[in-house]
Parts: sequence; C-alpha cells; structure tokens
Amino acid sequence: MKPPADETSRARAKRTRVCEEPGCDLEGTHPAPRRGGKGRHWFCDAHAAAYNRSFNFFEGMSEAEAAAFLRAERYGHKRTWRMGSGPLGGRKATDPHDPRRWAGRSFFDMDDTPAAEERVHAHRSSLQIRALRELDLETDAKPEEIRARYAEYVRRFHPDSNKGDRSSEHKLDRVLRAGKLLKASGLMKT
Repeated sequence: MKPPADETSRARAKRTRVCEEPGCDLEGTHPAPRRGGKGRHWFCDAHAAAYNRSFNFFEGMSEAEAAAFLRAERYGHKRTWRMGSGPLGGRKATDPHDPRRWAGRSFFDMDDTPAAEERVHAHRSSLQIRALRELDLETDAKPEEIRARYAEYVRRFHPDSNKGDRSSEHKLDRVLRAGKLLKASGLMKT
C-alpha cells in the first residue's frame, strides 16, 4: 500500500528543503521570486499558488521606476536609437568603406519612389525570372500583374475548379512555389 502524498512529501522535505510558509512542513519544490528581486522562496504546491496570486512585481517601486520599466518592456529591454541616428549617435560616417555606414541601409534607407521601384524590378535574379516565366509573365511585370496572374492560375489549376481532375496538380504545385518565391522577394503584393 502506498503512503499518502502528504506523508511522502514530508519525508522528502526532511532530506531536502521545507516549504517556507510558516507552519507548513511539506517539501518546498516550487521556487518563487522574493520581493525586491533578490533570491527565491521555496513553497509547496498550494502555498506557491497563493504566493503567486498575491505577488505584485511593482510593489516597492516608485512611479517613475515602474514607468521606466514599462517603457523598456516595449523594446525587450534592449538599447534603441532615435530613427535615423543609428549606432553612430547621429554622426555621419564619411568613409564609404566604413561598415557602420552601411548598417541597416536595406531597412531604414528604403526609397519608396516609383523610380526606385523600377530600379528594383530591373535587377531581378534568375530565380525570380524563372518564377515569372512559370506564371507566363514578362520579366518586367508589375506587382499588380503578378498578383492577378497568380490568383488566376491558382483558380485555373486547382482540382476543385476542374471537377476533381487531378491531372493539373503538378502545374498548381509549380505555380504555388513560384508565388511563394515572388512573395518572399517582395515582387508580389499581398
């Protein structure tokens, strides 16, 4: 016959650690943070649950400290810079070979003008060109055209559109792969 769980817990507590709740002699298996963040308490199941319900992380902090913590929480407590200042602290790197000068260029210095969009489309990789050919499009196709052709081909080659005929499934698979590549490269608007 197996002893009750409380008796087993009491026997183990004598060898390891006892619940820190006054008057409890069960094993302390659950760690809980001490107020102020220094060290841990060890509680049994029931007392750990009660402690966690009453625990307030911000207790003892000033209002300014709590507000600063919440602001830092938005960014995962990582260092951030004002937009455009970067790690150079607002200084411009004049040396074109300085790697810090080009840090983040692909994201922060994106040019959204129509002329810039044309420059991007002029330099398409061989995979992008192959994907466009899979959709029977020219290599200089606009994102709207690509999206329309993709949607048309998915409807055309899907077995549900062909009364269950699965003979065009291989073409649908190639169209889906081409669409995935074009979406990932930013050539197809979602």
